[in-house]
Amino acid sequence: MLKIGDFSRLAQVSVKTLRYYGELGLLEPAWIDRYTGYRYYALGQLPQLNRILALKDLGFSLEQIRQLLHDDLPAAELRGMMRLKYAEIERLVQAEQARLARVAGRLRQIEQEGDLPAYDVVLKAVPPQRVAGIRDVVPTYEGTQSLFDELTGRLSTHRIEAVPGCQGIALFYDREYRERGIDVEAAVPVAGTLPTLPRVTVHDLPGCESVASAVHQGRYETLPAAYQTLIEWVEANGYTSVAPNRDVYLRGPGSNVPPEEYITEIQFPVERKHLSYLMAQHKERDKMEPKIVTKPAFTVVGMKYHGKNENDEIAQMWAEFNPRIPEIKHQSGPAYGVCGNMEEDSSFEYVAGMEVSSTEGLPEGMTYWDVPEQTYAVFPCTLRTIHAAYEYAFQTWLPGSGYARGEGPDFELYEEEFDPEVEDPKLAIYVPIK
Repeated sequence: MLKIGDFSRLAQVSVKTLRYYGELGLLEPAWIDRYTGYRYYALGQLPQLNRILALKDLGFSLEQIRQLLHDDLPAAELRGMMRLKYAEIERLVQAEQARLARVAGRLRQIEQEGDLPAYDVVLKAVPPQRVAGIRDVVPTYEGTQSLFDELTGRLSTHRIEAVPGCQGIALFYDREYRERGIDVEAAVPVAGTLPTLPRVTVHDLPGCESVASAVHQGRYETLPAAYQTLIEWVEANGYTSVAPNRDVYLRGPGSNVPPEEYITEIQFPVERKHLSYLMAQHKERDKMEPKIVTKPAFTVVGMKYHGKNENDEIAQMWAEFNPRIPEIKHQSGPAYGVCGNMEEDSSFEYVAGMEVSSTEGLPEGMTYWDVPEQTYAVFPCTLRTIHAAYEYAFQTWLPGSGYARGEGPDFELYEEEFDPEVEDPKLAIYVPIK
């Protein structure tokens, strides 16, 4: 038994922290002297303390750690909690990476211009908003004002007032700059039910989770400078525009101020360029969730490679092997890529071959591999995602699965429907487990 002070020094955890863990029921003393109140800990409690510290380092709260330690959670729920924590940290990392990119962009601007930029771009969310608008194709951008004049006239005729705080919103629907024939909507925020008015459409302007925003003060003729800043910021920070950009007129001609004091907020609804890729990647990951199967023993005859595949030699070997498949006798099943016998320098053996019922009459330059009966985790994937599937199987799924890697080789299974001529043929990876 160790006094709390001695245990504190041994574990390098403060006495205050040990007392707090005891109050929470995370790590209670092995014994408390009823006369002195001294707390004593056993050496055997060090592994539990280390587990608490390790889980805390992973970002779990003390309440979550208590649940992980004492609720006898099944493996599936433990994996679920770990995956949720992984996703949470991944989102934080992405947010900080985006912040780092914005800082780098600001540094570049300062280096190029020798001063702070004229416009500060802010990424923010905007809520949905009910608007009344008139949409039309106008000859030039200056023609937007005629739509606002028409809209204001129709609303004032019916004594409909805009919601305070914004004099109007111009929505530009063209995906790129146009010198003539501008598809634009002049709109104002409204509330309540409106009567039907000619050419006026009442609709909900969608909210946006991410809007790149810059505020311009001055004449409308000088707005292009703000637009240029926003366009450069969006590109430099890895975003892409996903909806009509908006000019929000906060202070304009109706404010009885000179044009130099007009205030316009330009909004570009955006998303990160790689968001669609990430969504596709998550879909692929969902597809890669394995099923557990037991596969009988089988034998493969084919061409053998030994090395680290540093120059994509395996793909080259497949190109050489495919024309020679008819030379293999006693074929009884599909094609396999069998991989195993990993060495300390990361070299391994790989056989591209066909399943056979007998190894009699091996073609020149070919060998065979007897694969024993084994339980496998099967990861469906495609030729394009095969490397991601291997990475997910060994680095993400296996460590948190509750299984250990089994004996014997892993392999790729190319079923009969596998067609290398199609854009992204399907296959499966079999990882031995126990």
